Amino acid sequence: MLSRVFILTLALAQPLLAAEPAPLFSGTALDSGEHIRLADYRGKVVLVDFWASWCPPCLESLPAYDRLRRELGSSGFEVIAINVDEETDDGVQFLLRNPVSFPVLADPDGAIGIPYGVRSLPRSFLLNRDGEIVTVYKRFRPGDEAGMQHDITRLLTAPD
Repeated sequence: MLSRVFILTLALAQPLLAAEPAPLFSGTALDSGEHIRLADYRGKVVLVDFWASWCPPCLESLPAYDRLRRELGSSGFEVIAINVDEETDDGVQFLLRNPVSFPVLADPDGAIGIPYGVRSLPRSFLLNRDGEIVTVYKRFRPGDEAGMQHDITRLLTAPD
């Protein structure tokens, strides 16, 4: 079921395109309580992923992104997930059953999602080391992570 906040996000969001600087954000990780700032990830290749517990493709994408992060993290790849559930506890409960190795922030009011132009889920943004959006993934199906891994590896091996 779509939350009231997600419906509002749909109405206000203007889609971001590749080659734009990623909007900066900060928040508290749901599992660790650590303060996370996107600006602190400059110099790394980052996937910013928006998801919700009621979105079936999102629930398949998080474990896939966790595998990518575990495989490529030592090379400078990071994932930050943004949970858009209206009730933050819904996202927390999912993560208790399906833990991931990257921070997950709550965005129940759309403060992060609106500047990113998130209009559907899942929606992911691949950022280069300079914090620029290079690819926007507008869906997820099993097997999509192979193409994503190619995109990530290309950015990780690109000359500075």
